[in-house]
Amino acid sequence: MYKIKITSNDIQEQSFTLYGMNLKLTLYYNKVLKGYQFDLFNLDTSRCITKMKGLSVSSPSLIEFNLPFVFVLYDKSALGIGSISKIDFASRFELLIMTKDEYREAIWQGYTA
Repeated sequence: MYKIKITSNDIQEQSFTLYGMNLKLTLYYNKVLKGYQFDLFNLDTSRCITKMKGLSVSSPSLIEFNLPFVFVLYDKSALGIGSISKIDFASRFELLIMTKDEYREAIWQGYTA
């Protein structure tokens, strides 16, 4: 599992290598939804994986894609709700990247705890 550094900026961009892939992640703040969306680009193949995909608390983004990982927006405050303001993104949330197996295990542990 990996944690992606996030801020409360309207647009955030970073590149990293993960699970054997060179990726570029761009996060966008959506003022209407009061949440973030993202673009994910594969630098190895010069192909866009997804554009303007939403992030929801505790819900796996990219689960439907043929990728070895998912993004999960984790609420450190345990409120379990979406953001109230842009400031919440960096203060209340962590953006996690984990394999689909790690995500399934985390869900299973939550149900059996």
